[in-house]
Amino acid sequence: MSFSVVNVVRNVSRAVPVSMRSMRLTKPITRSLWYISNPTNQFVPSKLSPAFKHTPLGSACPCGECRGVHTRGDKELIEFLSEEIAVEKKGMSKSKDVSNLDGFDVKHNGAEIALSKKFNDEQIEITVNVNHSVDADISEDLNTKADNPPQAEMKSRPHFEVKLIKGKQVTRFACSYIQDAGEPVEDAPNDIFTIDELAVYEGHHNEQTYAVAGDILDGYMYDLLMNLLEERGVSNEFAEKLSDLATKREHQLFVGLLENLQSFVQGK
Repeated sequence: MSFSVVNVVRNVSRAVPVSMRSMRLTKPITRSLWYISNPTNQFVPSKLSPAFKHTPLGSACPCGECRGVHTRGDKELIEFLSEEIAVEKKGMSKSKDVSNLDGFDVKHNGAEIALSKKFNDEQIEITVNVNHSVDADISEDLNTKADNPPQAEMKSRPHFEVKLIKGKQVTRFACSYIQDAGEPVEDAPNDIFTIDELAVYEGHHNEQTYAVAGDILDGYMYDLLMNLLEERGVSNEFAEKLSDLATKREHQLFVGLLENLQSFVQGK
């Protein structure tokens, strides 16, 4: 498969907005591109004839080439994953993982990123989960047949939670990135994230904890809360860096998922 076709597959399959990824349209697109790039579809080793029969479980495979994988779908998937992994690794960030972001200690646990720091008598904790957080717009004039198709920028903009903790008291902000800010409004704050929900409680947050939606708060109070977060380091600039951190982490996990899937299908 040529590099350009693999790029197209990635751009079409991963650049579809989050809300559209479950649509049935995406699967035929990726598979049709795969078949176009392999018109003969000859993935079965030459030693296997149409009359070839699988040997009993535990016996050695007589073909000596496929490591026990004989279905056409398995071979196509393994071939595609090899190309896809190579492309994804080529585009991975070469920078080292950071352990501190603007004064916040950073810890990774699978798809979750936890950041924390002290601020006066408060403990500030930020939690991010990168699952389902990557989004990008597909240009209407995207030409999948071009030698060098345009690549949509992939960015992770996950929902994140900010907790301000004083003893047993917790003020919790559920925040999200503004996907489409629209036309800028004169004299309006140029925020890139918004407060979706506010809760104040003791102990642990659960379904019985009262929370208020950010969009029904008094406008002046909302601005004061945004100022409160900014004074504690949760600013627009920090949110941009957090998005970059999440983007890098999500990409690492995506490549790992592809490698694990390839190993599973190969039977390693």
